[in-house]
This record gives sequence, C-alpha cells and structure tokens, in this order.
Amino acid sequence: MLEEEEGSHWHHASPITGITCSARLEEVLKLAGKYLAPLLQPGQWVVQKYMELSLTILGTKFDLWQWFLVSDWSPLTVWFYRDSYVHFCCQPFSMHRLHCSQHLCNVIIQKRWRLAGGWQPKLPCDLIWSSQQFQLYLQQAGHAEAWDKLILPSMKEPVVAALHSARELVEEHKGSFKLYRADFMFGENCQPWLQEINTNPSLEPCSAVTPWLCTAVLRNTLRVVREHKENSAHLWSPSSLWTPSFF
Repeated sequence: MLEEEEGSHWHHASPITGITCSARLEEVLKLAGKYLAPLLQPGQWVVQKYMELSLTILGTKFDLWQWFLVSDWSPLTVWFYRDSYVHFCCQPFSMHRLHCSQHLCNVIIQKRWRLAGGWQPKLPCDLIWSSQQFQLYLQQAGHAEAWDKLILPSMKEPVVAALHSARELVEEHKGSFKLYRADFMFGENCQPWLQEINTNPSLEPCSAVTPWLCTAVLRNTLRVVREHKENSAHLWSPSSLWTPSFF
C-alpha cells in the first residue's frame, strides 16, 4: 500500500506515460485510476518512492549502470561484470523542480536536454564516467574504501535477490544465457539502491567510455559462456560465496 509522507516524491513508469516524477501521491493515484487503469495490463505500471537524500557529484544526480550475466537458472548462476559506468543528468539536482533533465539519467532524455545549456561545465560533455573515474572521485571525496567494502557487495545482493524472486516467471532454456543491466542510484552515505533491471540493455556506444566498454563486455561474455573457468569467478551459486569480481 502506498502511503504519503511529508516531502515524499514519486517515480512512475508505464508504456504510455514513460518515466515521470510527481511531488504528491494524490497525483499518482489520480493518474492511475483515471487514465492508466483501463489501458494497461497488470505489471505494466511501476511506482517507486523517490530517494530525496541522494548522493550527487558536482551537484548533479547520477546512476550507475552495471552489467551481469545469467548462465543458468537451475542452479542459479550469476556473473557480475567488473567494469560499469556512471551516467549523469545534465542539469543540477533539485527536489524543488522535478524536471526530467534533473532526475532521469536516461540517455535519450539527457541527450535532448543537455543542449539547452546551464549544466555543470566540469562534467564530461557526454555525461558519462567509467567506474574507474567514479572510484577515483570517491577516493578524492574521502570515501577511499567505499567501492570495495560497501558499493560492490551492496550491488550484488539485491541483484541476486531480484533474480530469485523472478525465477518462476522465467522460461528456462538449458544451455542458454542472457546479459542484463542493473541500474543503481546512491544515498548520501554511498549506499547503492537498485532501481531496475533491464532485460535488453543497449550496447550501442554513446560516449568516449562506452565503445571500448561495450566491446569488452561482449567479448568477455562469450569467453565466460564458452569457458566458464579461465580468469572468471561466480558471483553466486548454491556452492559458492561472494567474490569481488566477475571477469
């Protein structure tokens, strides 16, 4: 049950409205009952309470996009890619203005609005950092151990939990595999929070970082699928423990 709290904000997404932000739960419920309910199938509309106290970089909201691979559902076998990347919004973060250019780290949305000007000049022009650049920023900001001791383990756990919860909904094909992408945002204490899992993540290069990164993830995915051993380690399986990396 959704409950209103003072100062709460909401994200909601559907095939009809796309991803939007609302400052009042009443607006969300009105939209659902009056416009969307007759048009959508169960599971096509998602509402999330927004994180008001989020970690920002240079006053700007960002998400981290992390690939992982499922090579078997029974037993569940998950592989977590070592590298990831950060995608920024193009406008300064503010809870007083719920414009998509400030809150939705979507490639298409940000590409459309970054040309409007007013964005943080110290951010990269393509609004993307590699995970190595993010780790360097954390070190310079006084969070030298956050990546290894907090962020990485705390990203793995909800991914595995989400996969377990969806196992009965997945049509399993023995000998098949699938690459996914998990999107995370961060609280002020660097704690990652899983926003969503993309079942068909784009591997189209869209920045200075992604051409080599997308090529590498494809190459290494095939390597793991073929070999399942050399230079790799399970993220999770019934007989294994957490490991710090995938490939």
